Amino acid sequence: MSEDINKIKKMIENALADGRLSRAESKMIKQAIYEDKIVTPEEAQLWRELQQLVTEGEILLEE
Repeated sequence: MSEDINKIKKMIENALADGRLSRAESKMIKQAIYEDKIVTPEEAQLWRELQQLVTEGEILLEE
């Protein structure tokens, strides 16, 4: 697993520790994914999983 993936996973874990995802945290994660201008399948999967948690109501999206 690449260093970038581990970094993004850690960012997601930290952001979701309180069961909420702020817009700022979401933006920060998205910036990390797009940082190198290449979105790997693993990065895309992490983003989809994060969005699914929000969609299913497992994580509250807040301003």
